[in-house]
Amino acid sequence: MSELGLDPSTDIILKLVVILIVSILSLRMRFIDFYGFIASLAIGVSVLFLGGWKLFILLLLFLTVGSLLTKVLNGGGGIRGWKNVVANGLWAALSASLYGVTGDKSALIFYLGALNSMFSDTLSTEVGMYIGGRPRLIVKPWVETSKGLSGGVTVHGILGGITGALIFAYLSSYLFNGSLDSRLTASIAGAGILANVLDSFLGASIQGKYECSVCGRVVEDSLHCGEVARHLSGLKYIDNHKVNFISSFVGGGLAVLLYTHIF
Repeated sequence: MSELGLDPSTDIILKLVVILIVSILSLRMRFIDFYGFIASLAIGVSVLFLGGWKLFILLLLFLTVGSLLTKVLNGGGGIRGWKNVVANGLWAALSASLYGVTGDKSALIFYLGALNSMFSDTLSTEVGMYIGGRPRLIVKPWVETSKGLSGGVTVHGILGGITGALIFAYLSSYLFNGSLDSRLTASIAGAGILANVLDSFLGASIQGKYECSVCGRVVEDSLHCGEVARHLSGLKYIDNHKVNFISSFVGGGLAVLLYTHIF
C-alpha cells in the first residue's frame, strides 16, 4: 500500500496525473517556459515517485509560493527557464531519490535543508525587491546597490527570508513527525537562513557583474540591450543559477551537520 493507502497501480496513476497537472498549470500560467516544463517534469517524477507524497508536498509549496510571488510582484513577468528549475531543484531531486531508495534519514534532512535554502532565498529576494528600501551590499553594508542585483540585502528582505525559513521548518517537522520536533525544526530553519546569507554573499563576491554599453546599467548578464556588456567584477562563469545551485547544496549539507552535530 502507498502512503495514501492506495494500491500500487492506482498510486502510480494518481502520481502521474498530479505531476502532469502541476507541470501543465505551471506552463499555462507562465511560471515556467517549455524547457522549464521538461525540467520540472523530471524533478517532479524523481521527488514524487522515489521520495513520496510528503516530500512532493513541500516541493509543491516552494514552487507555488515562489512562482506566485515572482509573478505577482513582477507584474506578470518572471518566467523561469530550465536553468532556474535545475539550479533550485536538482539537489532536492537527488536527495529525495536517495531517501526513497535507501530510507536514509540524512538524505531526508538534506532534502529539507536544500529546499528550505531556496524557499528562504526566494522570499528574501521578492520581499526585499518590492517592500524593502534601497538594498545594500552584504559584503559592504555602507554601499547601496540597485534593486534586484545579487548581493544586495534589505532589512525587510532579511526578515522575509527568516520568516520563510521558519515557516518551512515548522511545516516540515509537523509533516514528518505529526508534532513539533525542535531538533529537526532548528536544523532545517538554521540551514535555510545560513544558506540564504551565503547566497547573498556569493552573489556579491564571486557572481559576475557587467556594465551595459548601451544603457549604462550594472547587470548580471554578459549580453544586455543587444550588445556585449563590459565585465566589472566577479567570475564570468558564475551566474545567479550557479550561485543558487551552490547555496542549495550547502543548505542541505548544513541541515545534516546541524542535526547530527549541533542540536
